Amino acid sequence: MVLFLVALVTGVATVAVVQSRPTQPLPIIYNNGTHDFHPTVIFISLDGVVNHDLDLSITPHLSRLAKEGQRAHWMTPSFPPITFPNHWSLVTGLSVEAHGIIGNYFFDPARNKSFNYKSPADSWDADWWGGEPIWITAERQQKTAGVIMWPGCSSVFYGVQPSLSVAYSDNVSFDDKVDIALGWLDLPLEDRPQFVGLYVPEIDQKGHAYGPYASQTLKQLQMADGTIGRLLKEIDARNLTNIVHIMVVSDHGMSATDKSRLIYLDDGLTQEELDLIWRTENFPALAIRPYPHADEEQAVDTLYRAFKRFQGQLDEPHFEVYKRKDIPDRFRFRNNDRIAPLFVLPDPGWNFVKRSEFDPEHDDFHPRGTHGYDNLSPESRAIFVARGPTFEPGVLKPFTNTELYQVMSRVLQLEPAPNHGLLNGKLELDSY
Repeated sequence: MVLFLVALVTGVATVAVVQSRPTQPLPIIYNNGTHDFHPTVIFISLDGVVNHDLDLSITPHLSRLAKEGQRAHWMTPSFPPITFPNHWSLVTGLSVEAHGIIGNYFFDPARNKSFNYKSPADSWDADWWGGEPIWITAERQQKTAGVIMWPGCSSVFYGVQPSLSVAYSDNVSFDDKVDIALGWLDLPLEDRPQFVGLYVPEIDQKGHAYGPYASQTLKQLQMADGTIGRLLKEIDARNLTNIVHIMVVSDHGMSATDKSRLIYLDDGLTQEELDLIWRTENFPALAIRPYPHADEEQAVDTLYRAFKRFQGQLDEPHFEVYKRKDIPDRFRFRNNDRIAPLFVLPDPGWNFVKRSEFDPEHDDFHPRGTHGYDNLSPESRAIFVARGPTFEPGVLKPFTNTELYQVMSRVLQLEPAPNHGLLNGKLELDSY
């Protein structure tokens, strides 16, 4: 027997519950007074926004969103806190070692190929991307998804892509993306996406160029906040305030860099030792691969001892060195052959250079801001602000970004794919 219950008051958002199959959760249908809506999530990533930025009184619209909904004390990024690994953890709920997108650039020894996020030919193949992103979970369960420039959105999984998608382009502004998303919300029910993902890179770009707290970076954040304000206004005008879930996150924070915080490799390693290094990945860390023709175990052992010797020469070394098998468990960054066999992690804000390539007396150090340090560093913390009919208002305890896949699955009434979420899709409010 099919039960259908509707309470409709013109101009007021209401909810109807439909029981279609006794063994399935009751499908939810909202109504804004004129149209029906399935549960909907707009998921926005403001790349590189430091959690502390929300306390600077320059983001009134994000503050409104937090006041009406939820804000986390902070969200912990996955390690390493780099753009592509974290954007994929956000939408799959998997640790980086599990989904395999270990950096923006990396070498896969099994495939003898390199991943390069700037090259479709070297990044769009679904074999690079482990796990199942939320938009594919939705599409496989007969729900519509739309994705705007999110890392990985142009790849095809199981022959499936999001019904609506926009590939990455530097020429599309955040305002343009919001217009696209609003146009999608105005589609008929059968065509309207329930998941909408938007990626916004401009704040991160300014942070790298000028530093995370430079006026140019904070101005870009203010502009993004203004666009979010316009989105909220349009959501309100459509009487969707109590229907559409809006989630705003960053993938990671950012640390300020300076030429006073440099570690000179050629002060501690001999040229013979440096010559063992074929390539490094995961900047600002040094994920080191010896030359393929070398005896890897011997080369790694030699370089490991060299970095340990270098540590001993410095009063404050400002870095740690690990063989891959010894990378601490808390990083969840060890059990994947794409991870380089030697990993050197600098302290937040510190960077490796060579004196042969950088003269502190005459050169300015760039980038002025960077990320990829310890994911538990306060400077690495990401933001989480959200509002929606199933989100209880309040301040949330800190959580790891791998929780959000299950959160969105719960809101969208999806059966989640395997993931590393521990909270069953329900973030915890702080009672203090």
